[in-house]
Amino acid sequence: EEPPRPPKITYLNLFKRKKTQGWWPMYKKIDGYLYKTGKIKMELEIMTKPQAAQRPAGYGRADPNENPEIDEPIRVSTEFPEIDAKVKTAKFVWKSPNKPKVILAGIMQLFGVVFFSLLYNVPTLIVSYLFSYIG
Repeated sequence: EEPPRPPKITYLNLFKRKKTQGWWPMYKKIDGYLYKTGKIKMELEIMTKPQAAQRPAGYGRADPNENPEIDEPIRVSTEFPEIDAKVKTAKFVWKSPNKPKVILAGIMQLFGVVFFSLLYNVPTLIVSYLFSYIG
């Protein structure tokens, strides 16, 4: 079996592009041939000294959420007493974008309970009405 051919290498000029990101392949040379061993996701950026002083990296840098700024996700924590957890879960569901679906599901359940309770009790009511009318 013939080993795979070495990949075509494309070059990128960071001085022209200033910033790039993507998945970068990693290769290992075995017997003169390059074998892909994996990929890493990486972002490269070239800055001027003042820009680099504003956004330091490395030892003692600021929080990783500095550049770009990402909002904290909305999470429901389940480590409360029982009643508090139920209230917080209800608040989370109420504030979710699916609120109309949740309301509609609740109304449908309410109508379902009423309908099936009527369906269950109507034969008994009819029979009792007939016997009271006859008797």
